[in-house]
This record gives sequence, C-alpha cells and structure tokens, in this order.
Amino acid sequence: MENEGEVSMRYTILLLAVLAFAGCTDKEKLAEAEMKNAELQVQLDSLTSDMNLKEEYVKEFTQTINEVYDNLENIRKREGLITKYSKDIEKQENTKPRERMLANIASIDAMLQKSKKQIRTLRSKSYSAGKSSQALQETVDRLQKTLEEKEQYIAEIKLEIDDLNNRVAQVEEELLTKNAMLEEQNQILNKAWYIIGDEDALKEKGIIKEEGGLFGLRKAKKVAENFSTEEFQAADKINTNIIPIPASDVRLISPHNTDSYHLVKREDNSTHLEIIDADEFWKIQYCVIMTKG
Repeated sequence: MENEGEVSMRYTILLLAVLAFAGCTDKEKLAEAEMKNAELQVQLDSLTSDMNLKEEYVKEFTQTINEVYDNLENIRKREGLITKYSKDIEKQENTKPRERMLANIASIDAMLQKSKKQIRTLRSKSYSAGKSSQALQETVDRLQKTLEEKEQYIAEIKLEIDDLNNRVAQVEEELLTKNAMLEEQNQILNKAWYIIGDEDALKEKGIIKEEGGLFGLRKAKKVAENFSTEEFQAADKINTNIIPIPASDVRLISPHNTDSYHLVKREDNSTHLEIIDADEFWKIQYCVIMTKG
C-alpha cells in the first residue's frame, strides 16, 4: 500500500504534465492567430493601396480629360480664325493674316501633341493599373479618335496653306514685275532733257536752226527737227525745279509756255531757270537754252 507521500508526488507530476500540454496548445494557437493576423494585414494594405491607386487614377483621369477638352475647344476656336485669315489672304488685304494663321496652326499643333501625349500616358497607366472601367476606356478612345481627326484636318490645312503660299508668292512676283515695269515707265515719262550752249555751239551740234527772214535778216531761231540728244542733260520733271545757267544773257529756244517759268538773274552774272509749273513747262520734253557772251 502506497503511503501519502508517493500519492502526493504522483498528483504533482500529473498536474505538471497537464499544465505543460495546455501551455503547448496555447502557444500553437497564438502562433496561428498571429499568422492569420499578418495575412489579413497584408490583404488590408493591398486593398488600401488598390483603393488609393483607383482614387489617384480617377483624379488624374478627370484632370487630363478636362485639359484635353479645353484644348479641343481652343482648337475649335482657332480653326475658325484660320478660315477667316485664309479668306483675308486670298483677298490680299495685307500680310498680317498669313502670319496670324501660321501662328494659330503652330499653336494647334502644340495643343494636339500635348493632348496626344496626355492620352497615351493615361492609357498606359490604365493598362498597368488594370483598374479603368469600360466607360473610362471608351471616353479615352473617343478623345483619341477626335485628336487624330483634328491632326488629319490640320495636315490638310497645311497642304492648303502651302498651295496658298505658292499662289500668293506667284502673285507677289507678278506684282513686283509689274511695279518694276511701272517704275521704269514712270521714270521714262518723268524724264526730260535740257542743253545749254551759245548759238554757234547749238548750231554746230544741229540742235537749232534759223528760218524765215528777208535776205537773211531777222531770221527766227528754232529747234531743229532731227537733233542728237547725246549731249543733253537728263532732268526729272517732278524734282527738277531750278536749272542753273552760267550766263546772264539767256534765251529759251524751245517754245515753253512763258507762264510756266522765270529767268532769275544772279549777282554772279549767272541765271537760274526757275520752273513754276512743271506740268506745263515739260509739255515740251527737250529744253534748249541759248546763251550769249
């Protein structure tokens, strides 16, 4: 028969065994709970990150779409200006419409390129995130198609402008040629000639002749019909107001209207032929001035 000491020892050992077993079970459950908690935390972080990514994408999508629509509205307005400037150029009112039209096209180009880049970036982010809805993708597709149509329109406008520039350049060249011809004609029309010399010199050069008179007396001096103009001085009908003459005794042989000029004597024994009515005076294109002494 066991004594009380042995019985007490057995109970003690059994209790310790039970407590040890229970302790092991609690540790395993705790470890398992911690593992599940860690998994849940990872899932929560993933969901939070996913939600933040969605919010960021939607925010960026909205901002980008608004900017693209603003660009399209500006492009629409500038297209109207291009049409107006094109008509102004065809009317050849001035050169500024062409410069403004080219500036508008450059601006449209810049807006198109910016919008296309924004759409590409947005589409790339939507693919990488994999979070865009069908509706958002359809909006992006529509905008991209609109931008491509605008780009095609601008390409056609550029071709029309090149053709218009060629036509304008041709017209400008024709105008320059006509202006040069008109200028040359004006110079010819405005050109006059004069010669100064004594009687003997003018006769010797065949510029003046004598007519009438009885027995060679009181013959009238006149300008010859066919004379050489090589020694005549050129004058501008518009700008030549005074012809200086190095003599005090002066007479005009060519029959100019006497009301169209004055002969002004100078203190140095010279004379100035002052033309007071150029239109009337130069009705006779060759002025022959005879001096004495």
